[in-house]
Amino acid sequence: MSQPPPGGSVDTPGDEPCAQIWTVYNGEAEKYDRALAERWRSNMSGILIFAGLFSAILTAFIIESYKTLQPPQQDPYLATLLQISQQLANATGTIPEPQFTISPSNYRLALWCNILWFISLGLSLASALTATLVDNWARDFLQRTEMRPSPVKRARIYAYLYYGLERFKMHEVVVLIPLLLHLSLLFFFGGLIPFLFLTNNTLAHVAIAMLGIMVLLYLSVSVLPLWYYDCPYNTPVSPFLWDLMALWARSFFTLDDKSPFSRSMVETMVKDATDRSAARVSRDKRALAWTMKSLADDEELEPFVEGIPNAIWGPSGRRYKYDELIRGLIDDPLVLLGSRIDHLMSSCEDGLLEPISKTRRQISCLKAIWSLGMMADLQEAHIAQPLTWLNEASSLPSKSEVTALYLPSIEALLEWNNFCSIHAHVEGLRTVTRDQMEAMETKPVLDADITRICRNIDAFLAERRRFKYLIPIRFKGPSDLEHLSRKTPPHADRLDFGRSRLTPPHIDPLEAHRWLREIHDIANLIPTRWNFLRYRILVSYLSKAADLDMPPYQFELTCDALRSGSSNAGIPARNAVKLVTTCVRKAVRIKASSPNHVDTILGILLPWFDTNELGHDLVYDITDRLIEFLNGRDNNEAICRVLEHCDVDRLWVRVSSRLGTCHRDAADGVSKALWHLTSIFPRASADDFRLPARPNFSPGALRLEPIPPYAASVTALLKTHILSAFDVDTATIVSLRLQALVSDIEASPLPNLSAPFKENLRAAETEWRLMTAVCSLLNALPASASSVQPLPPFPEYSVDNYQAYDAWRKATLAAVPLALSFIDQMDESMLQEARFAVGIQFLQACCADPNVMPYPYNAVETFTSNIGLGLFVGLPAHEENQRNFAAVLKSLADSAEERPENARMLQAVIASQLFRPDVDWLTELESLGVVKEVLRGYSAGGLGDGASTESVTVGDILKSLETKEWKLKRGTTVTNFVNNHMGRGPL
Repeated sequence: MSQPPPGGSVDTPGDEPCAQIWTVYNGEAEKYDRALAERWRSNMSGILIFAGLFSAILTAFIIESYKTLQPPQQDPYLATLLQISQQLANATGTIPEPQFTISPSNYRLALWCNILWFISLGLSLASALTATLVDNWARDFLQRTEMRPSPVKRARIYAYLYYGLERFKMHEVVVLIPLLLHLSLLFFFGGLIPFLFLTNNTLAHVAIAMLGIMVLLYLSVSVLPLWYYDCPYNTPVSPFLWDLMALWARSFFTLDDKSPFSRSMVETMVKDATDRSAARVSRDKRALAWTMKSLADDEELEPFVEGIPNAIWGPSGRRYKYDELIRGLIDDPLVLLGSRIDHLMSSCEDGLLEPISKTRRQISCLKAIWSLGMMADLQEAHIAQPLTWLNEASSLPSKSEVTALYLPSIEALLEWNNFCSIHAHVEGLRTVTRDQMEAMETKPVLDADITRICRNIDAFLAERRRFKYLIPIRFKGPSDLEHLSRKTPPHADRLDFGRSRLTPPHIDPLEAHRWLREIHDIANLIPTRWNFLRYRILVSYLSKAADLDMPPYQFELTCDALRSGSSNAGIPARNAVKLVTTCVRKAVRIKASSPNHVDTILGILLPWFDTNELGHDLVYDITDRLIEFLNGRDNNEAICRVLEHCDVDRLWVRVSSRLGTCHRDAADGVSKALWHLTSIFPRASADDFRLPARPNFSPGALRLEPIPPYAASVTALLKTHILSAFDVDTATIVSLRLQALVSDIEASPLPNLSAPFKENLRAAETEWRLMTAVCSLLNALPASASSVQPLPPFPEYSVDNYQAYDAWRKATLAAVPLALSFIDQMDESMLQEARFAVGIQFLQACCADPNVMPYPYNAVETFTSNIGLGLFVGLPAHEENQRNFAAVLKSLADSAEERPENARMLQAVIASQLFRPDVDWLTELESLGVVKEVLRGYSAGGLGDGASTESVTVGDILKSLETKEWKLKRGTTVTNFVNNHMGRGPL
């Protein structure tokens, strides 16, 4: 690290890049320091004026009191001269000056009077002098900070001088100046008392009373801010008293951060003013209410409305801190924030605003209304909902180019607020009837109770009449709420308990209980449609959004608010299917290059159909729309965005099963959709867009029969995904799970119905089906046919009787060891060999006679993005696989000129991880020669310049193969020589 120069310098070339940073410091420091200095100077000016006037007044008093300092015993010669002087004055008619005659007792009073007044005069002059000095010091401080133009130098001078102020306690000195003046006043009144005792005792007692009151008031205003931090009164003594109290508190107690004496007086005031508390919330409400009342002009109101969205919603999400304040402004009858916003929005149509100003005001109002709508909360529905005022408002602005993106979101939130309001009334009715039925066990039902319940019914019915489009339920017959609210239970006869005392009139308990039960049943019936109503609001909003070319304002946030906390049960299925059809056709027609709001709508709608029992016609409709989307969207990112929250198992079953149920003409589309779906199943080494999960494959997946040209691609993709799904790590987990399952079965000779057992069993069933599929693939390969036996299918069982469970138990205990044996034999090399064989089979399909078998669909993309992705054989491959690969590679090279797709496929194969420099898997000499011949021809044809894998060119691969061929031939020659001579005996 470089060292500073020995002599040091104020500025160095290294400081220049930081000049802008120091400029920011200068700006902040200048504002603070200049304000501090100007405040000091203005205070000193006031002190100087007061001190000058006070000193002049005090001097006049001292001139008179000074005369009282005559000796108490006068000289006789002087007394004779005074008497002669008085007689001469009488003879000439001149009025002599009064002479004070001081007795010994009064002399002490006069002495104290002058002492106190001279001290007062000294303190006053001292405060004036110090104030003059402080004014000069402040002026000098500002002048010194502006001596250098360089930002770095100015910043360092600012810091140097300011920390000098703190070091020499300049702030405390400034506080002492008014304290000196206050003491001067105190001494003045203290000297006034003995002065008045010399002349008139009554005036002296009045002065004593005045001084006592002043001292009491002074002490009060000094002490009040120590206890009440919002007290506006204080004196220069207050900080010193605070420091004394803090010192005393630290001496006897251990102070933490919550203690006020752990901070300064000003810091404590700031903390008390800003920390969240009920008092602060109340102050905030009053302050904002006063602000709204004072904003009489639309131009003044507009900035306030613009700030509402930021108070409710921010970059990091929902803000709840100001909810109570905003609700208070909406509910306050003297403020009525909603009506003010409505009036401000209506002012845009009076024609007085410029187009730009009109647009800005409309957008501000619409954003504020949307933010208020987002405050609706179903969990706290007893609170008045923020947008209910909009039902009585004049109207929302007409749809235009500006408002088109805002109105759908606002209208949806308005319906959501209305729904929350109705929900609150229903929940209130359920609660009051339930509480009343429970209370009937201990006390009778009174008229007041019935009246309260009827009031709740009337409030709900009023809301329902306003928003009957939300709840289209008509209650008829004896359970009709309106009928029940009019027909209250009858009164029972009064009972006499003696002495002519009667119980208060009460309701017949049996009739009251029946009446309450009917109301409670109706109140419990309404929430069964809550989910349907919520989704109807959401479907309506999504329909309006789908009609737009751009997403509505805050589209995804609005959707999240409408569906938060809801299940996928009870959806309006037919309306949703219609909307899916509209969105699919629009998405296919637009073919956007990236996900758009139509894809987002589909991503919201499609998961609904995973958890709902639908009729066959709706299942076929939604599956056909999904197939249409997969085939027509042509953007994997958008497809994955739409399907990421769907149940992949159900998605796969619906699309694959459509092959057997669709019309023959539609089989082509279904087969193509299967390819699109399988091409985006996840792979560990994939870096493009994929689904978050793959289905739980079973052997039935391999029995799919898509029509050509999709059959070869789909089959190869399925085999690759099945092999990738059951890797070595997964096999280890499955082994442990199966061992735990065996332990549970052996410990349960009787049917086991516990939840952990069922969960473990379901997981084992899923993994067993996958193992069966993997096993069937491995058995079909030449490398594994002799070592792996097929697994028996997982037996079906029933726990209804002991015999069925016992049969299942024995079958399972017999089957699990076979599965564990399969897992023990399987390793990564076997899976690599199997994936290698699947790739060879796919390449063979690409080389087939086009008159017999069509070329596989999107063969190159299928190989590069899935089959060939991560394709690697670490150990020597099976010789049959090596020969098959060499043959298919030669076929690709031979047909490259006639079939351009095979030329691209050949380039993709050579660029795959199979052709690393060493190519360890290729050990069969005949196959190696074929591969080397193909690579030479490929390089000679000029196609190999761009083909590489991990920066390895075709030339490097050829060198590696030639070296390997030489080693293999040399090893074969030595082996043959040894075998031949070993057969003849020792040499």
